[in-house]
Amino acid sequence: MGIARTTTGGENMKRGASLAIAATGALVLLPLVLPPYGLQVAIQAMILALFAMSFNFLFHQTGLLSFGHAIFFGTGAYTTALLMEKAGWPYLLTLPAVLLTGIAVSVLIGFFSIRTSKIYFTMLTLAFAQMFYAVALKWYSFTGGDNGITGLIPGGILGSARGLYYLSLLLTLASILLLHRLIRAPFGYALRAIRDDSPRARAIGLNPFNYMLAAFVVSGTLSALAGFLQVAWQRSAFPDFFFWTRSAEVIVAAILGGTEVFLGPAVGAAAFVFLQALVQSRTEYWPFVIGMILLLLVIFLPRGLVGALGQKTAARRRAGHGPA
Repeated sequence: MGIARTTTGGENMKRGASLAIAATGALVLLPLVLPPYGLQVAIQAMILALFAMSFNFLFHQTGLLSFGHAIFFGTGAYTTALLMEKAGWPYLLTLPAVLLTGIAVSVLIGFFSIRTSKIYFTMLTLAFAQMFYAVALKWYSFTGGDNGITGLIPGGILGSARGLYYLSLLLTLASILLLHRLIRAPFGYALRAIRDDSPRARAIGLNPFNYMLAAFVVSGTLSALAGFLQVAWQRSAFPDFFFWTRSAEVIVAAILGGTEVFLGPAVGAAAFVFLQALVQSRTEYWPFVIGMILLLLVIFLPRGLVGALGQKTAARRRAGHGPA
């Protein structure tokens, strides 16, 4: 029985590696076959996928539901926009500043938020997000207020859709690999131990606050990276990057794909963006139509698209092989 399980596990790892290589190759070749509009949609899907994976790292590994993750998305976007407009920095040169700002804001918000219980954590992150939104909206002399900061065109190859696509692909894949390594490292096991039984984790020497703060910083920093990419795609930054609907969008994307599956949020984000693009081209009542579709998917596929697929595959395997 143990040998059979080991063999199956090895086969699953090989199959997963093969699928990952094939998917990466397909993504690399995708710009060669997509029309201009399709390429723009693909870029937006990757940006939301990075945002969703970052959000779900915190949500799934610690059990903390942040309703204010737009803080970090907006922080990354406005750091890039302000440095480009006020200081004249090239787009790519703002990346280190985005990462440092993401870390600083994540530490500050996390220091206060993680000390609260789960429902109060959710509400406090939402309150912080709305505060950042109000500052971006009202500080006209610095942020441009509701006019935003526009005309932000990356120079060189990044000014083209294909160049931005490959930059988005590189940063998204690198972030996903980082999250995968963290989840499978002792750090990830410690987070899950704290999530499942905090008193017992504390009894064996783990400090829940330190571990959860570290997870919060990783999640927030990678979310700021998504905001950095959004500026290049949209060529502007607006206060609604901080608004609660931006946080709700990433939560929906994660649930749609499946929060319990590692790549589920990325798949859910891609499905959400492509569904939105498709419905918007067909009807002016697209928010209602998308809302109904998402409602049906959540009702009939509560584990998400990837979670439901994995459940069916596992059931088929059990039926074919019987008990191991």
